[in-house]
Amino acid sequence: MSYHFHSNFDFKNRILQKNLTMKLFKKLALGFLAISVLILVGGYIYFDQKFTPEDNYLTVKNESGNIPITWLGNDKNVLLLPIHFSGNHETYYLQFDTGSPYTVFYSNSIKNIREISINNEKAKASFFVGNMEISSNQFKIFKTKKSDEKDSIQIIGTIGADILENRKTMINFKENKVVFNLNQVLKEFRNQLFDFKFKKRKIIISGILKDEERKFLYDSGTSAYEFLTYKEEWQKLKSPNSKIDIEKEQSWNDVLTTYTADCNEKIQFKNQSVPLKQVTYVEGFSNVQFSMMKFSGMTGMLGNKIFLNNRIFIDCIDNKIGIID
Repeated sequence: MSYHFHSNFDFKNRILQKNLTMKLFKKLALGFLAISVLILVGGYIYFDQKFTPEDNYLTVKNESGNIPITWLGNDKNVLLLPIHFSGNHETYYLQFDTGSPYTVFYSNSIKNIREISINNEKAKASFFVGNMEISSNQFKIFKTKKSDEKDSIQIIGTIGADILENRKTMINFKENKVVFNLNQVLKEFRNQLFDFKFKKRKIIISGILKDEERKFLYDSGTSAYEFLTYKEEWQKLKSPNSKIDIEKEQSWNDVLTTYTADCNEKIQFKNQSVPLKQVTYVEGFSNVQFSMMKFSGMTGMLGNKIFLNNRIFIDCIDNKIGIID
């Protein structure tokens, strides 16, 4: 009897310990799940706040008419647009950069322009891009390094994606011109429009690459490149035995290293197929920039070079875009 009592006790004890272990495991698993959810939620809130731009501070009047594009560099490295100030006969230039959420001035380039007044690190100005007048009393100022070199043309800032918000725009790379603040959809684009996202003033376009739907960020600031992507994607897309061009590039105040290889693919945007002849990956981007792209599920950035034989209509009222020859 005694032996039976102890065996039964041991058996119940083992069951009790097993139940306690299972309960502890469940608690740990639930705790781990709760922490994971908190990290994901926290990460979402961080990135959402990190990349949410401030309110649009531009006041825009009139349609611009045709604005001629000026290219900087033999490889069309920078897309520039001419601007004028009322009463000033000088022609100044702004880079057109859809990757920037704001229209900004460069600190060292505007010091001697009397039509721009600076107060508390903000700039007040009114200028014309063709017939379109852009004004604000809170233009951001980007601090640039002083240079002793005198440029042949005066680049004083950047026109950002805020000029697109709630407006219609046409970029005609074939004829080197841009039209801002259009009143209507251009007739040649009416049957070619498809949905896109203008999220946090970023142009996110869907297209088919290698039989798979992808999301691409269109960034006119990466002008000299067709497609910037991650190293892993770059290795998959580049042609075998392709020569690799390595270059150092300046991006704002950062120095980046680019690796460009040949590619023999195409991206399908609705009815328009666009050849992808080169693919590039970059070393020097911050972890935050890479994380932002991956967080948004994007495959990479499309630059101007891939669209040099195209016209692009961007409707940020109805979130429609058209890409045609």
